[in-house]
Amino acid sequence: MLKPEYIQRLPRNMVKLYEQAEADILADMARRISTYDYWIPAVEHQAKMLEEAGMVREEILARLKSLTKRTEDELLSLMKEAGTTALKSDDEVYRRAGLKPSPISASEDLQSVLQAGFEQTNGEFINLTKTTARTATMQFERALDRAYMQIALGGMDYNTSIRSAIKQLSADGVGAIKYPSGNVDSIEVAVRRAVVTGVNQTALRLQDARANEMGCDLVEVSAHAGARPEHAVWQGGIYSRSGKSKKYPDFVKTTGYGTGAGLGGWNCSHGFRPWFEGMSRTWSKEQLADYQAKDYEYNGVKMTEYEALQEQRKIERGIRRWKREKNAMEAAGLDSGEASAKVREWNRKQKDFLEQTGLKADGTRVVVGKNSYTPIEKRGIITLTTENEEIVMKRDFSELSGYVGKMSDRAVRKWYKYHDERILDLIDKTKSVKEQAMEACELRIKYRKQARDLMRDQKARKELDEKYPSKTFEELVEHKKLKYGLSEEEAYQDILRSCVTTNKEFDKKAGV
Repeated sequence: MLKPEYIQRLPRNMVKLYEQAEADILADMARRISTYDYWIPAVEHQAKMLEEAGMVREEILARLKSLTKRTEDELLSLMKEAGTTALKSDDEVYRRAGLKPSPISASEDLQSVLQAGFEQTNGEFINLTKTTARTATMQFERALDRAYMQIALGGMDYNTSIRSAIKQLSADGVGAIKYPSGNVDSIEVAVRRAVVTGVNQTALRLQDARANEMGCDLVEVSAHAGARPEHAVWQGGIYSRSGKSKKYPDFVKTTGYGTGAGLGGWNCSHGFRPWFEGMSRTWSKEQLADYQAKDYEYNGVKMTEYEALQEQRKIERGIRRWKREKNAMEAAGLDSGEASAKVREWNRKQKDFLEQTGLKADGTRVVVGKNSYTPIEKRGIITLTTENEEIVMKRDFSELSGYVGKMSDRAVRKWYKYHDERILDLIDKTKSVKEQAMEACELRIKYRKQARDLMRDQKARKELDEKYPSKTFEELVEHKKLKYGLSEEEAYQDILRSCVTTNKEFDKKAGV
Protein backbone atom coordinates (compact mmCIF):
# COMPACT_ATOMS: atom_id res chain seq x y z
CA MET A 1 0.00 0.00 0.00
CA LEU A 2 1.28 3.45 -0.89
CA LYS A 3 1.21 6.21 1.72
CA PRO A 4 -0.78 9.39 0.87
CA GLU A 5 2.30 11.62 1.14
CA TYR A 6 4.19 9.30 -1.25
CA ILE A 7 1.37 9.54 -3.80
CA GLN A 8 1.22 13.34 -3.62
CA ARG A 9 4.97 13.57 -4.22
CA LEU A 10 4.73 11.57 -7.44
CA PRO A 11 4.04 14.40 -9.94
CA ARG A 12 6.73 16.84 -8.79
CA ASN A 13 9.28 16.23 -11.54
CA MET A 14 6.64 15.97 -14.25
CA VAL A 15 4.89 19.16 -13.15
CA LYS A 16 8.24 20.95 -13.19
CA LEU A 17 8.76 19.97 -16.84
CA TYR A 18 5.36 21.24 -17.89
CA GLU A 19 5.57 24.39 -15.77
CA GLN A 20 8.51 25.52 -17.90
CA ALA A 21 6.59 24.69 -21.07
CA GLU A 22 3.65 26.75 -19.78
CA ALA A 23 5.93 29.70 -18.99
CA ASP A 24 7.41 29.63 -22.50
CA ILE A 25 3.99 29.31 -24.15
CA LEU A 26 2.56 32.24 -22.15
CA ALA A 27 5.63 34.34 -22.95
CA ASP A 28 5.21 33.61 -26.66
CA MET A 29 1.52 34.56 -26.54
CA ALA A 30 2.28 37.76 -24.62
CA ARG A 31 4.96 38.79 -27.11
CA ARG A 32 2.63 38.21 -30.05
CA ILE A 33 -0.15 40.23 -28.44
CA SER A 34 2.22 43.11 -27.66
CA THR A 35 3.58 43.32 -31.24
CA TYR A 36 0.33 42.70 -33.15
CA ASP A 37 -0.75 45.29 -35.73
CA TYR A 38 -4.02 46.60 -34.27
CA TRP A 39 -4.50 49.21 -37.00
CA ILE A 40 -5.39 46.84 -39.84
CA PRO A 41 -8.99 46.65 -41.20
CA ALA A 42 -11.39 44.15 -39.58
CA VAL A 43 -11.30 41.77 -42.56
CA GLU A 44 -7.50 41.66 -42.48
CA HIS A 45 -7.58 41.22 -38.71
CA GLN A 46 -9.54 37.98 -38.95
CA ALA A 47 -7.06 36.51 -41.42
CA LYS A 48 -4.04 37.81 -39.48
CA MET A 49 -5.44 36.56 -36.17
CA LEU A 50 -5.93 33.05 -37.59
CA GLU A 51 -2.36 33.16 -38.92
CA GLU A 52 -1.01 34.18 -35.50
CA ALA A 53 -3.16 31.54 -33.78
CA GLY A 54 -1.83 28.90 -36.16
CA MET A 55 1.73 29.78 -35.22
CA VAL A 56 0.83 29.70 -31.52
CA ARG A 57 -0.69 26.24 -31.96
CA GLU A 58 2.44 24.98 -33.74
CA GLU A 59 4.59 26.49 -31.00
CA ILE A 60 2.58 24.68 -28.31
CA LEU A 61 2.67 21.35 -30.16
CA ALA A 62 6.42 21.65 -30.71
CA ARG A 63 7.15 22.49 -27.07
CA LEU A 64 5.00 19.71 -25.63
CA LYS A 65 6.15 17.10 -28.15
CA SER A 66 9.74 17.88 -27.18
CA LEU A 67 8.85 16.56 -23.72
CA THR A 68 7.57 13.21 -25.02
CA LYS A 69 10.69 11.12 -24.34
CA ARG A 70 11.30 12.67 -20.91
CA THR A 71 7.62 12.17 -20.02
CA GLU A 72 7.74 8.50 -21.04
CA ASP A 73 10.94 7.84 -19.09
CA GLU A 74 9.64 9.61 -15.98
CA LEU A 75 6.29 7.83 -16.12
CA LEU A 76 7.80 4.38 -16.56
CA SER A 77 10.19 5.02 -13.68
CA LEU A 78 7.35 6.19 -11.42
CA MET A 79 5.18 3.20 -12.35
CA LYS A 80 7.91 0.68 -11.57
CA GLU A 81 8.95 2.36 -8.32
CA ALA A 82 5.36 2.80 -7.06
CA GLY A 83 4.39 -0.75 -8.04
CA THR A 84 7.44 -2.23 -6.33
CA THR A 85 6.85 -0.14 -3.19
CA ALA A 86 3.16 -1.09 -2.98
CA LEU A 87 3.76 -4.81 -3.45
CA LYS A 88 6.71 -4.88 -1.07
CA SER A 89 4.52 -3.85 1.89
CA ASP A 90 1.68 -6.14 0.76
CA ASP A 91 3.99 -9.12 0.37
CA GLU A 92 5.13 -8.74 3.98
CA VAL A 93 1.49 -9.22 5.03
CA TYR A 94 1.14 -12.30 2.84
CA ARG A 95 4.33 -13.85 4.23
CA ARG A 96 3.11 -13.32 7.80
CA ALA A 97 -0.02 -15.17 6.75
CA GLY A 98 2.12 -18.10 5.55
CA LEU A 99 1.85 -17.34 1.82
CA LYS A 100 4.73 -17.07 -0.66
CA PRO A 101 4.34 -14.28 -3.22
CA SER A 102 6.67 -14.40 -6.24
CA PRO A 103 8.75 -11.43 -7.46
CA ILE A 104 7.08 -9.03 -9.93
CA SER A 105 9.59 -10.01 -12.59
CA ALA A 106 8.46 -13.65 -12.32
CA SER A 107 4.78 -12.89 -12.90
CA GLU A 108 3.55 -12.32 -16.44
CA ASP A 109 0.20 -11.10 -15.10
CA LEU A 110 1.85 -8.40 -12.97
CA GLN A 111 4.11 -7.34 -15.83
CA SER A 112 1.07 -7.02 -18.09
CA VAL A 113 -0.73 -4.87 -15.51
CA LEU A 114 2.31 -2.59 -15.19
CA GLN A 115 2.68 -2.22 -18.97
CA ALA A 116 -1.04 -1.55 -19.45
CA GLY A 117 -0.98 1.13 -16.74
CA PHE A 118 2.00 2.82 -18.35
CA GLU A 119 0.47 2.76 -21.83
CA GLN A 120 -2.84 4.15 -20.59
CA THR A 121 -1.29 7.02 -18.64
CA ASN A 122 1.24 7.79 -21.38
CA GLY A 123 -1.67 7.89 -23.82
CA GLU A 124 -3.27 10.55 -21.64
CA PHE A 125 -0.16 12.69 -22.00
CA ILE A 126 -0.18 12.25 -25.76
CA ASN A 127 -3.81 13.39 -25.81
CA LEU A 128 -2.90 16.22 -23.44
CA THR A 129 -0.57 17.64 -26.08
CA LYS A 130 -3.42 17.84 -28.60
CA THR A 131 -6.06 19.19 -26.23
CA THR A 132 -3.67 21.78 -24.79
CA ALA A 133 -2.79 23.04 -28.26
CA ARG A 134 -6.48 23.35 -29.10
CA THR A 135 -7.66 24.88 -25.81
CA ALA A 136 -4.75 27.30 -25.38
CA THR A 137 -5.00 28.47 -29.00
CA MET A 138 -8.64 29.35 -28.38
CA GLN A 139 -7.56 31.32 -25.29
CA PHE A 140 -5.05 33.24 -27.41
CA GLU A 141 -7.59 33.97 -30.15
CA ARG A 142 -10.10 35.35 -27.64
CA ALA A 143 -7.45 37.52 -25.95
CA LEU A 144 -6.15 38.92 -29.24
CA ASP A 145 -9.62 39.49 -30.66
CA ARG A 146 -10.75 41.24 -27.46
CA ALA A 147 -7.73 43.57 -27.54
CA TYR A 148 -8.31 44.35 -31.22
CA MET A 149 -12.00 45.21 -30.67
CA GLN A 150 -11.22 47.41 -27.67
CA ILE A 151 -8.60 49.36 -29.60
CA ALA A 152 -10.55 49.52 -32.88
CA LEU A 153 -13.75 50.71 -31.19
CA GLY A 154 -11.89 53.14 -28.96
CA GLY A 155 -13.23 51.58 -25.80
CA MET A 156 -9.78 51.32 -24.28
CA ASP A 157 -6.39 52.78 -25.12
CA TYR A 158 -3.70 50.73 -26.84
CA ASN A 159 -1.48 49.95 -23.83
CA THR A 160 -4.37 49.23 -21.46
CA SER A 161 -5.97 46.80 -23.94
CA ILE A 162 -2.73 44.88 -24.41
CA ARG A 163 -2.08 44.69 -20.68
CA SER A 164 -5.66 43.55 -20.09
CA ALA A 165 -5.33 40.73 -22.65
CA ILE A 166 -2.04 39.52 -21.17
CA LYS A 167 -3.41 39.75 -17.62
CA GLN A 168 -6.34 37.50 -18.55
CA LEU A 169 -4.09 34.90 -20.15
CA SER A 170 -1.80 34.92 -17.11
CA ALA A 171 -4.69 34.63 -14.67
CA ASP A 172 -6.05 31.52 -16.41
CA GLY A 173 -2.72 29.87 -17.18
CA VAL A 174 -2.31 27.70 -20.26
CA GLY A 175 -5.59 25.80 -20.64
CA ALA A 176 -5.20 22.06 -21.21
CA ILE A 177 -8.72 20.68 -21.15
CA LYS A 178 -12.06 22.42 -21.70
CA TYR A 179 -15.15 20.61 -20.45
CA PRO A 180 -18.70 20.90 -21.87
CA SER A 181 -19.57 22.89 -18.74
CA GLY A 182 -17.12 25.58 -19.87
CA ASN A 183 -14.69 24.87 -17.03
CA VAL A 184 -11.03 24.78 -18.10
CA ASP A 185 -8.22 22.91 -16.36
CA SER A 186 -4.78 24.46 -16.58
CA ILE A 187 -1.88 22.35 -17.80
CA GLU A 188 -0.43 22.22 -14.25
CA VAL A 189 -3.69 20.81 -12.87
CA ALA A 190 -4.05 18.31 -15.73
CA VAL A 191 -0.48 17.02 -15.40
CA ARG A 192 -0.68 16.66 -11.62
CA ARG A 193 -3.97 14.77 -11.83
CA ALA A 194 -2.79 12.50 -14.67
CA VAL A 195 0.34 11.43 -12.77
CA VAL A 196 -1.29 10.93 -9.35
CA THR A 197 -4.28 9.09 -10.79
CA GLY A 198 -2.39 7.01 -13.37
CA VAL A 199 0.43 5.84 -11.11
CA ASN A 200 -1.78 5.16 -8.10
CA GLN A 201 -4.31 3.25 -10.18
CA THR A 202 -1.57 1.10 -11.67
CA ALA A 203 -0.18 0.31 -8.21
CA LEU A 204 -3.69 -0.59 -7.03
CA ARG A 205 -4.25 -2.88 -10.00
CA LEU A 206 -0.97 -4.62 -9.23
CA GLN A 207 -2.17 -5.10 -5.65
CA ASP A 208 -5.47 -6.43 -6.98
CA ALA A 209 -3.67 -8.93 -9.22
CA ARG A 210 -1.45 -10.00 -6.32
CA ALA A 211 -4.50 -10.45 -4.08
CA ASN A 212 -6.02 -12.70 -6.74
CA GLU A 213 -2.81 -14.76 -6.82
CA MET A 214 -2.85 -15.11 -3.02
CA GLY A 215 -6.59 -15.76 -2.79
CA CYS A 216 -7.08 -12.76 -0.52
CA ASP A 217 -10.60 -11.30 -0.36
CA LEU A 218 -10.41 -8.76 2.47
CA VAL A 219 -8.62 -5.40 2.32
CA GLU A 220 -8.06 -2.56 4.74
CA VAL A 221 -8.44 0.86 3.13
CA SER A 222 -5.96 3.57 4.10
CA ALA A 223 -6.94 6.72 5.98
CA HIS A 224 -5.42 10.18 6.34
CA ALA A 225 -6.21 13.61 7.65
CA GLY A 226 -7.46 16.04 5.05
CA ALA A 227 -9.47 13.47 3.07
CA ARG A 228 -12.33 14.87 1.01
CA PRO A 229 -15.64 14.48 2.94
CA GLU A 230 -17.13 11.87 0.56
CA HIS A 231 -14.04 9.69 1.01
CA ALA A 232 -13.80 10.21 4.76
CA VAL A 233 -16.95 8.13 5.33
CA TRP A 234 -15.32 4.90 4.14
CA GLN A 235 -11.60 5.41 4.80
CA GLY A 236 -9.90 3.11 7.32
CA GLY A 237 -12.50 0.34 6.95
CA ILE A 238 -12.30 -3.38 6.14
CA TYR A 239 -14.03 -4.47 2.94
CA SER A 240 -14.65 -7.54 0.83
CA ARG A 241 -13.25 -7.40 -2.70
CA SER A 242 -15.69 -10.02 -3.94
CA GLY A 243 -18.62 -8.50 -2.09
CA LYS A 244 -19.59 -11.97 -0.85
CA SER A 245 -18.64 -11.49 2.80
CA LYS A 246 -21.54 -11.37 5.25
CA LYS A 247 -19.42 -9.56 7.83
CA TYR A 248 -17.71 -6.86 5.77
CA PRO A 249 -19.17 -4.37 3.20
CA ASP A 250 -18.66 -4.68 -0.56
CA PHE A 251 -15.36 -2.95 -1.42
CA VAL A 252 -16.35 -1.66 -4.87
CA LYS A 253 -19.88 -0.54 -3.99
CA THR A 254 -18.82 1.21 -0.78
CA THR A 255 -15.67 3.01 -1.92
CA GLY A 256 -16.46 3.47 -5.62
CA TYR A 257 -13.19 1.73 -6.50
CA GLY A 258 -12.72 1.76 -10.27
CA THR A 259 -14.58 5.05 -10.79
CA GLY A 260 -13.20 8.55 -11.16
CA ALA A 261 -14.92 9.80 -8.03
CA GLY A 262 -14.05 6.78 -5.90
CA LEU A 263 -11.00 5.23 -4.25
CA GLY A 264 -8.00 5.52 -6.55
CA GLY A 265 -9.88 7.95 -8.79
CA TRP A 266 -9.07 11.54 -9.72
CA ASN A 267 -6.28 12.84 -7.48
CA CYS A 268 -7.17 10.30 -4.79
CA SER A 269 -4.44 9.40 -2.29
CA HIS A 270 -6.22 6.41 -0.80
CA GLY A 271 -5.07 2.83 -1.20
CA PHE A 272 -5.56 -0.53 0.46
CA ARG A 273 -3.59 -3.46 1.86
CA PRO A 274 -4.44 -7.16 2.22
CA TRP A 275 -6.14 -8.03 5.50
CA PHE A 276 -6.85 -11.38 7.16
CA GLU A 277 -9.10 -12.21 10.10
CA GLY A 278 -7.20 -11.87 13.35
CA MET A 279 -4.96 -9.02 12.15
CA SER A 280 -4.97 -5.79 14.11
CA ARG A 281 -6.60 -2.70 12.60
CA THR A 282 -4.35 0.21 11.62
CA TRP A 283 -6.83 3.02 12.40
CA SER A 284 -9.16 3.17 15.40
CA LYS A 285 -12.57 4.80 15.32
CA GLU A 286 -11.18 7.58 17.51
CA GLN A 287 -8.38 8.28 15.03
CA LEU A 288 -10.77 8.40 12.10
CA ALA A 289 -13.05 10.77 13.98
CA ASP A 290 -10.07 12.95 14.92
CA TYR A 291 -9.11 13.25 11.23
CA GLN A 292 -12.41 15.07 10.65
CA ALA A 293 -12.19 17.37 13.67
CA LYS A 294 -12.06 21.15 13.17
CA ASP A 295 -8.59 21.47 14.66
CA TYR A 296 -7.47 24.38 12.48
CA GLU A 297 -8.29 28.05 12.73
CA TYR A 298 -7.71 30.83 10.24
CA ASN A 299 -8.84 34.40 10.84
CA GLY A 300 -11.23 33.16 13.53
CA VAL A 301 -12.80 30.43 11.39
CA LYS A 302 -12.60 26.82 12.61
CA MET A 303 -11.93 24.26 9.89
CA THR A 304 -10.98 20.64 9.26
CA GLU A 305 -7.62 19.77 7.75
CA TYR A 306 -9.34 19.20 4.40
CA GLU A 307 -10.85 22.70 4.53
CA ALA A 308 -7.51 24.18 5.60
CA LEU A 309 -5.68 22.44 2.76
CA GLN A 310 -8.25 23.75 0.29
CA GLU A 311 -7.55 27.27 1.54
CA GLN A 312 -3.82 26.65 1.23
CA ARG A 313 -4.23 25.47 -2.38
CA LYS A 314 -6.22 28.65 -3.10
CA ILE A 315 -3.39 30.84 -1.80
CA GLU A 316 -0.82 28.84 -3.78
CA ARG A 317 -2.86 29.37 -6.96
CA GLY A 318 -2.85 33.09 -6.25
CA ILE A 319 0.95 33.14 -5.97
CA ARG A 320 1.35 31.21 -9.23
CA ARG A 321 -1.16 33.45 -10.99
CA TRP A 322 0.82 36.63 -10.27
CA LYS A 323 4.17 34.99 -10.99
CA ARG A 324 2.82 34.00 -14.41
CA GLU A 325 1.71 37.58 -15.07
CA LYS A 326 5.09 38.96 -14.00
CA ASN A 327 6.87 36.67 -16.47
CA ALA A 328 4.41 37.40 -19.28
CA MET A 329 4.64 41.18 -18.84
CA GLU A 330 8.42 41.01 -18.88
CA ALA A 331 8.37 38.85 -22.03
CA ALA A 332 6.13 41.44 -23.70
CA GLY A 333 8.47 44.26 -22.67
CA LEU A 334 5.81 45.78 -20.38
CA ASP A 335 6.01 47.04 -16.80
CA SER A 336 5.65 44.14 -14.34
CA GLY A 337 5.58 46.28 -11.20
CA GLU A 338 1.96 45.50 -10.32
CA ALA A 339 2.49 41.74 -10.65
CA SER A 340 5.68 41.87 -8.56
CA ALA A 341 3.82 43.70 -5.81
CA LYS A 342 1.00 41.12 -5.95
CA VAL A 343 3.49 38.26 -5.65
CA ARG A 344 4.87 39.84 -2.46
CA GLU A 345 1.32 40.41 -1.15
CA TRP A 346 0.30 36.77 -1.71
CA ASN A 347 3.55 35.51 -0.21
CA ARG A 348 2.77 37.51 2.94
CA LYS A 349 -0.73 36.06 2.93
CA GLN A 350 0.68 32.52 2.71
CA LYS A 351 3.13 33.20 5.55
CA ASP A 352 0.32 34.48 7.76
CA PHE A 353 -1.90 31.49 6.91
CA LEU A 354 0.81 28.96 7.73
CA GLU A 355 1.62 30.70 11.03
CA GLN A 356 -2.05 30.66 12.05
CA THR A 357 -2.76 27.06 11.05
CA GLY A 358 0.60 25.40 11.69
CA LEU A 359 0.54 23.75 8.28
CA LYS A 360 3.77 23.44 6.30
CA ALA A 361 4.57 25.22 3.05
CA ASP A 362 4.81 23.15 -0.13
CA GLY A 363 7.33 25.01 -2.23
CA THR A 364 6.67 22.87 -5.30
CA ARG A 365 3.12 24.22 -5.55
CA VAL A 366 4.09 27.88 -5.90
CA VAL A 367 6.78 27.43 -8.54
CA VAL A 368 6.24 28.54 -12.13
CA GLY A 369 8.65 28.10 -15.03
CA LYS A 370 11.51 30.56 -15.30
CA ASN A 371 11.16 33.36 -17.82
CA SER A 372 13.57 32.13 -20.49
CA TYR A 373 12.53 34.93 -22.89
CA THR A 374 14.58 38.08 -22.76
CA PRO A 375 12.49 41.09 -23.86
CA ILE A 376 13.82 41.99 -27.30
CA GLU A 377 11.37 44.57 -28.56
CA LYS A 378 10.57 48.11 -27.58
CA ARG A 379 7.30 49.47 -28.92
CA GLY A 380 7.31 46.70 -31.49
CA ILE A 381 10.81 47.49 -32.80
CA ILE A 382 13.51 44.86 -32.33
CA THR A 383 16.94 46.17 -31.47
CA LEU A 384 19.92 44.17 -30.29
CA THR A 385 21.44 44.20 -26.82
CA THR A 386 24.17 41.99 -25.39
CA GLU A 387 21.44 40.01 -23.56
CA ASN A 388 19.15 39.30 -26.50
CA GLU A 389 21.53 39.16 -29.47
CA GLU A 390 21.98 35.40 -29.40
CA ILE A 391 18.24 34.81 -28.99
CA VAL A 392 17.34 36.97 -32.00
CA MET A 393 19.97 35.53 -34.32
CA LYS A 394 19.07 31.90 -33.70
CA ARG A 395 15.35 32.28 -34.33
CA ASP A 396 14.02 31.21 -37.69
CA PHE A 397 11.76 33.44 -39.74
CA SER A 398 8.54 31.78 -38.55
CA GLU A 399 9.38 32.81 -34.99
CA LEU A 400 10.11 36.39 -36.07
CA SER A 401 7.25 36.76 -38.57
CA GLY A 402 5.33 38.85 -36.04
CA TYR A 403 8.10 41.46 -36.35
CA VAL A 404 8.01 41.90 -40.13
CA GLY A 405 9.04 45.49 -40.84
CA LYS A 406 10.07 46.03 -37.21
CA MET A 407 13.76 45.11 -36.99
CA SER A 408 16.62 47.57 -36.87
CA ASP A 409 19.23 47.44 -39.65
CA ARG A 410 21.81 45.92 -37.33
CA ALA A 411 19.39 43.28 -36.01
CA VAL A 412 18.41 42.29 -39.56
CA ARG A 413 22.02 42.12 -40.73
CA LYS A 414 23.09 40.05 -37.72
CA TRP A 415 20.20 37.65 -38.30
CA TYR A 416 20.92 37.33 -42.03
CA LYS A 417 24.65 36.83 -41.47
CA TYR A 418 24.05 34.11 -38.84
CA HIS A 419 21.76 32.06 -41.10
CA ASP A 420 23.77 32.72 -44.27
CA GLU A 421 26.96 31.38 -42.71
CA ARG A 422 25.22 28.08 -41.89
CA ILE A 423 23.91 27.29 -45.37
CA LEU A 424 26.53 24.63 -46.04
CA ASP A 425 25.48 22.80 -42.87
CA LEU A 426 21.95 22.44 -44.22
CA ILE A 427 22.48 21.15 -47.74
CA ASP A 428 22.59 17.46 -48.66
CA LYS A 429 26.27 16.53 -49.14
CA THR A 430 25.36 13.22 -50.79
CA LYS A 431 24.03 15.03 -53.87
CA SER A 432 26.03 16.14 -56.89
CA VAL A 433 27.94 19.43 -56.80
CA LYS A 434 25.34 21.01 -59.08
CA GLU A 435 22.46 19.92 -56.83
CA GLN A 436 24.29 21.16 -53.75
CA ALA A 437 24.87 24.51 -55.44
CA MET A 438 21.17 24.72 -56.36
CA GLU A 439 20.16 24.06 -52.72
CA ALA A 440 22.65 26.65 -51.45
CA CYS A 441 21.36 29.21 -53.94
CA GLU A 442 17.73 28.60 -52.95
CA LEU A 443 18.53 28.96 -49.24
CA ARG A 444 20.42 32.19 -49.78
CA ILE A 445 17.55 33.67 -51.84
CA LYS A 446 15.15 32.62 -49.09
CA TYR A 447 17.21 34.19 -46.28
CA ARG A 448 17.77 37.38 -48.28
CA LYS A 449 14.04 37.83 -48.89
CA GLN A 450 13.18 37.08 -45.26
CA ALA A 451 15.81 39.50 -44.00
CA ARG A 452 14.47 42.25 -46.26
CA ASP A 453 10.91 41.50 -45.08
CA LEU A 454 12.06 42.09 -41.49
CA MET A 455 13.64 45.48 -42.25
CA ARG A 456 12.08 48.45 -40.50
CA ASP A 457 13.14 50.71 -43.38
CA GLN A 458 11.02 49.31 -46.22
CA LYS A 459 11.96 52.23 -48.46
CA ALA A 460 15.59 51.09 -48.28
CA ARG A 461 14.38 47.53 -48.84
CA LYS A 462 12.70 48.59 -52.09
CA GLU A 463 15.95 50.16 -53.26
CA LEU A 464 17.83 46.94 -52.44
CA ASP A 465 15.31 44.89 -54.42
CA GLU A 466 15.78 47.17 -57.42
CA LYS A 467 19.58 47.49 -57.26
CA TYR A 468 20.42 44.03 -55.97
CA PRO A 469 17.70 41.62 -57.06
CA SER A 470 18.27 37.95 -56.26
CA LYS A 471 19.50 35.97 -59.24
CA THR A 472 18.04 32.57 -60.07
CA PHE A 473 20.41 29.62 -60.02
CA GLU A 474 20.73 29.65 -63.83
CA GLU A 475 21.34 33.42 -63.89
CA LEU A 476 23.99 33.09 -61.16
CA VAL A 477 25.84 30.33 -63.04
CA GLU A 478 25.89 32.40 -66.25
CA HIS A 479 27.00 35.49 -64.34
CA LYS A 480 29.99 33.67 -62.83
CA LYS A 481 30.97 32.11 -66.15
CA LEU A 482 30.91 35.45 -67.96
CA LYS A 483 32.45 37.62 -65.24
CA TYR A 484 35.16 35.25 -64.02
CA GLY A 485 35.64 33.00 -67.04
CA LEU A 486 34.67 29.90 -65.03
CA SER A 487 33.58 26.56 -66.39
CA GLU A 488 30.16 25.15 -65.49
CA GLU A 489 31.67 22.95 -62.76
CA GLU A 490 33.82 25.80 -61.43
CA ALA A 491 30.75 28.04 -61.26
CA TYR A 492 28.99 25.47 -59.07
CA GLN A 493 32.02 25.32 -56.77
CA ASP A 494 32.16 29.11 -56.56
CA ILE A 495 28.47 29.28 -55.61
CA LEU A 496 29.17 26.91 -52.72
CA ARG A 497 32.20 28.95 -51.69
CA SER A 498 30.49 32.34 -51.79
CA CYS A 499 27.06 31.36 -50.43
CA VAL A 500 28.30 31.71 -46.83
CA THR A 501 29.94 35.12 -47.27
CA THR A 502 28.11 38.40 -46.90
CA ASN A 503 28.83 41.81 -48.40
CA LYS A 504 31.43 43.45 -46.15
CA GLU A 505 30.33 46.94 -47.17
CA PHE A 506 26.74 46.27 -46.06
CA ASP A 507 28.00 44.56 -42.87
CA LYS A 508 30.04 47.61 -41.96
CA LYS A 509 27.21 49.99 -42.81
CA ALA A 510 24.88 48.07 -40.45
CA GLY A 511 27.49 48.09 -37.70
CA VAL A 512 28.16 44.35 -37.86
